[in-house]
Amino acid sequence: MNSEVLTLLRKLRKRLKAEFGITLQFADYGFEAQLARARDKTIDSETRQMISALEARRGAPFTTGEEAPPRLYRGHPILQEEPRKRDIYELIYGETMAEHCAAGQMGTTKKIYRGQRLGNH
Repeated sequence: MNSEVLTLLRKLRKRLKAEFGITLQFADYGFEAQLARARDKTIDSETRQMISALEARRGAPFTTGEEAPPRLYRGHPILQEEPRKRDIYELIYGETMAEHCAAGQMGTTKKIYRGQRLGNH
C-alpha cells in the first residue's frame, strides 16, 4: 500500500464512522465486505467516489460475499451466453450447418446415383 491509499482509507473510515457508526479495522476479516455494503447503502457521493477509487486501484470491485462466485473451468472464467432456442442440428454441427438443416428441406431432396440426378430434373 502506498500513502495515497492509506490516506483514502483513513478518510473513508472517518466518513463511515460518522454516517453508519461502523468502525473499520484494516486487518478485519470482513473488511472488503463492509466496504461493499457501505458502497451500496451510502447516500454520500464523496464516499462512493472514495470507494470506487479504491476499487480502481485494486483492479476489482469489492464483494459482500453473498454474490455467487464466478463459474470457473481450470481456473478460467466460463463465458455466459444468453439463452436462446437451439435445435439439434445447431448443437451437433454448429451454426453453419443449422442454416442448411435437413428439416426445412424435406420436400426438396435430390437423389444422385453415380453423379447423375435421378427422378425429376
